[in-house]
Amino acid sequence: MDIRTLRYFTEVVQLNGFSRAADALFVTQPAISRSILRLENELGFTLLTREPDGVRLTDEGAVLFEHATRILAQFNSMNKALQDKSGPLTGTLNVGLPPVIASTYFAGIIMAFSTRHPQAELKIFELGTEQMSEAMAEGSVETAAVMLPFDDTRFDLQRFATDRLMLLVNTRHRLADSEQVSFRELADEKFVLFSDDFRINELIRNACGIYHYKPAVAGRSNHLDLIMAMVSAGVGVTLLPESMWRAHRTDGLAAVSVADPVLSYDLALANVKGYQSRSCLAWNTLAREILGISCVTGVDPG
Repeated sequence: MDIRTLRYFTEVVQLNGFSRAADALFVTQPAISRSILRLENELGFTLLTREPDGVRLTDEGAVLFEHATRILAQFNSMNKALQDKSGPLTGTLNVGLPPVIASTYFAGIIMAFSTRHPQAELKIFELGTEQMSEAMAEGSVETAAVMLPFDDTRFDLQRFATDRLMLLVNTRHRLADSEQVSFRELADEKFVLFSDDFRINELIRNACGIYHYKPAVAGRSNHLDLIMAMVSAGVGVTLLPESMWRAHRTDGLAAVSVADPVLSYDLALANVKGYQSRSCLAWNTLAREILGISCVTGVDPG
């Protein structure tokens, strides 16, 4: 068993097919098939079964996949540590930022980092909090911003803000002039929401569940401008972070406070415990400086 074979195996699983993995890795499909067959013979288990629409993990394959993703993440981290040198920052830093956080809190941080370290490349991954943990565990994202709660057994967390959701409607809506609404009043509304893996959707579902109804979804998008356009057109209502509304106020829309319950949540910087590259350390130092985080490790209790 070697690193290359494990990479072939995980790529086949993640891309759900041998040919797609071959294209992504720039190798031939027979080469990948032979490597995985040797791995199965070495371990004495069938790891994958081919199906018309892709591949399926066996029970043993699922165990190997879980461990292989961790091994590859550690291997990538080791390579970064060996290649990290003094002098100007170079290379690529993969940063995970949920869209509900990125534009509000991190636009200035991105600009400042690029100005201070022009030879380093920032690659931004716009992922929901649920996807972020998996991406960081796999090593495809090195540092991120997340909504709490988040796994603090594998990640160092530094809280930097508390936010809450506001109801957003168009100015013709019956609730547009209200100062405050209860979730009970939203039972008959259609919602325009972010994609389902975003944590704020869970908050909304739980709040609706208090009054024994499920939110009727009229549309979904990962893009704020499209969500706001749908609300403006009367497709439905939405709930957005108050900080996001303050930064993106738009004519034709009105924001209303929501109570019973108030949906507030904490935001935090997240990093895999252990080694961090120089680029990651520089990013986190800058982020703490701009966001006003004074603590270095753990979740800020303030």
